[in-house]
Amino acid sequence: MKTQVFSLLVTLLLVSGCAHTANTATTSPEPEANKSQNVVAVKTQVVAVNPEDSKKEVAATTQQWIDTVTSGKPNVVDEVVALYAPNALLWATVSEQKRDTSQELRDYFEVFAKQPELKAEGYKPVIRVYDNVAINSGYYTFTFKGEGDKKKVVPARYTFVYLKGNDGKWMIVEHHSSSIPKAPEKLKPAVD
Repeated sequence: MKTQVFSLLVTLLLVSGCAHTANTATTSPEPEANKSQNVVAVKTQVVAVNPEDSKKEVAATTQQWIDTVTSGKPNVVDEVVALYAPNALLWATVSEQKRDTSQELRDYFEVFAKQPELKAEGYKPVIRVYDNVAINSGYYTFTFKGEGDKKKVVPARYTFVYLKGNDGKWMIVEHHSSSIPKAPEKLKPAVD
């Protein structure tokens, strides 16, 4: 976990221009600093990528998540959990707790992904890419058959954070999805 957090921080520093880079940068903490600060040494390589291609890949990966979670397949839980990094963090739409182990993700999707007639509609993404880190935030609405066979509608907002691995695959490292609250009457709507 510390290794991936450090990797993410190094990546964000490189992207924000706090470090001098050309097209490729390799970073590694100094060994002496590691001893005094108890930091794990990590090598991170950031390679210049085409942001538009990465946005398309992230959009496709998010669509794969939507298609998978709503597939109703017998192995839906395995397929959904496989889209998350092993140490991913999930703040799920209909869960009151964070879930940060593969087993906790499995427990959640064992219930959520198996809702009768589960669908996701109105998927509206905003994707930003920072080298090998991407953020996809937006809206979707889940529908499923609830108690008494009544259609349950859950409008939600989400943020997926992806990390692109050395294999070129985008993995979900953080996912927050929550029901959209009712805004106070005096709050002016944002332009969307």
